[in-house]
Amino acid sequence: MKRIFLFFAVCAFIACNNEKGTEATDSAAAIAQVPANTYGFTPGYSFSFVMDSAKNTETVLSLWRDWENGDLSKSRSHFADSLTMISADGSIQSGLSDSVLAGAQGYRSSFSKMAVTIDAIFGVRSTDKNEDWVAVWGSEIQTAMDGKVDTVSLQETWRFNKAGKIDLMFQTSRKGGGPPPPTN
Repeated sequence: MKRIFLFFAVCAFIACNNEKGTEATDSAAAIAQVPANTYGFTPGYSFSFVMDSAKNTETVLSLWRDWENGDLSKSRSHFADSLTMISADGSIQSGLSDSVLAGAQGYRSSFSKMAVTIDAIFGVRSTDKNEDWVAVWGSEIQTAMDGKVDTVSLQETWRFNKAGKIDLMFQTSRKGGGPPPPTN
């Protein structure tokens, strides 16, 4: 339940914006947009977020491209020494990053082809926790080794440690493609 709340809390950050829509170059200088009325909810993590620089967003986009291309070894430098990945099926892979990524590579290698699309991606900083996060919404068209094709809609939330390395990822999914993004 805490994982679900954390994910939705991070998704709510998209409502945060910077003055005149410009990217924050110094997150600490931005003012966190905290709801005036919390309707009695006390967040388990935080309500205090600002939009973050594009650096971490670019890292997650790079990871998605490496996933699509089927070679996660190119991504290793983006991860901390220890990593926890909580997959959509509820499984948790946690330990040394090399081991966790080897498991992820094994799963990716079970597909002959992968095509990914990104619907939305944004980076945020928790000002009271001093943590950086990236949320991404997209989909995968997975082709199994037997030729069966399946589409999965994904939502992922990635946490970056103080050294700028990923140490945690939460994922949710839904079989089938998502609705098309709005056109206007």
